[in-house]
Amino acid sequence: MEKIYTNDKKDKSFFQQIFKTQLSKKLSVAMVLVSFFSFMMMGINGVSYAAVPEIPTSGLGDSFTTGPAGERIFGSGVGANNITILGYTTKENGYPIYCLERNVNYKSDTVMQKKEKITDQGLLYIMANVYPNKSFTDDNGKVFPEQVQTWLSQATIWRYLYETNADGNQGNDASVDIEAIKNVTSISWESDMTTKCTMAGCDGQTSGKTFYEARIAPLVANARKSNVTTNGTITLSITNEEINITSDEKYYQTSKVMIGTTNGSNLVDGSKKVEIVSAPKGTILVDQNGNEIKDTSNISEFYVKIPVSAVTEDNKVVKLSASGTYRGYDGYYYKAEGAQTVSSVYTTDIPTTTGLEIPINYTPDTPDTGMNLAQSIYFIGLVVLLCGVGIIYANVKPKAQQQ
Repeated sequence: MEKIYTNDKKDKSFFQQIFKTQLSKKLSVAMVLVSFFSFMMMGINGVSYAAVPEIPTSGLGDSFTTGPAGERIFGSGVGANNITILGYTTKENGYPIYCLERNVNYKSDTVMQKKEKITDQGLLYIMANVYPNKSFTDDNGKVFPEQVQTWLSQATIWRYLYETNADGNQGNDASVDIEAIKNVTSISWESDMTTKCTMAGCDGQTSGKTFYEARIAPLVANARKSNVTTNGTITLSITNEEINITSDEKYYQTSKVMIGTTNGSNLVDGSKKVEIVSAPKGTILVDQNGNEIKDTSNISEFYVKIPVSAVTEDNKVVKLSASGTYRGYDGYYYKAEGAQTVSSVYTTDIPTTTGLEIPINYTPDTPDTGMNLAQSIYFIGLVVLLCGVGIIYANVKPKAQQQ
């Protein structure tokens, strides 16, 4: 049959005409861009990388309702058969929360009440260094999918609580085998069982490393250190307690006082300061050249200068204070009858302070006029010798006269 071709636009449908116009080209470009950005919002194999809702600086509030349990995430390896961990969030806002009692069941649609403040610095440290506050990465530095983050974060928290003998976390008869966690080398999840992430990545490569030895154990070890803190500390120390007098003999001056900080990057700009709490009237802080320091926010060392005339028996101590504010982490326990205790940390301003007392004990330098032991023996021997010579002379002379 002969084919008939026509160029008459009237014979074409409305949509056919549209796709022949410039508008068609613009629409095509727009569709490509939308498709591209939609793809960027999805991870490999459909893993979502949407931003996790950030917990406000006020925390989780006085109460919240627990949301439904998330999808099941499986950890496997030699001696570890699909150790299952689920993700949990608040129902109202989708804020991530973590379970703090491995041996107690999680309850959804349950109102959790704010209870005592978390004072366990190790627990705060763990939660501040897991998802969503910090992200776990593979051996190539690539951030793991959200499901892997959730599994590793909850496993790390439970491991810390187990090692520190926290209530509700002892024994190994719960649904999660706390010891078998050490053997997990692969993590997968319910919505995509084809993706199995290892420390080598999530693209099918295998790795001999366990997640425990590579990521969990180091965090737990740091959290168990005696001086661990999620925030920061300020220290004051003095080189020695020697007090010198200035050349004009009007002032006493201490040795160098040093200010130390940890986690300096978390220190709120301009918040650090040093104050004289109590001291003789006229006491000031000076630099190494003797110049008075009025702005102490950026100093790392100084000296204390005290008027001699102001020192009495009642004020022979200088008391100093150093303080600062850290952008750190805080958290509370949330509890309900028959439900597992949960929590999540949030960033907030944490003030910290420390003190130092310096006694004013000035002892002028005097030359050492004392004799050492050898000199003393020599001197005594000399005296004895002279005395002996004198006695002999006194006895010999009369005899000589008698002859």
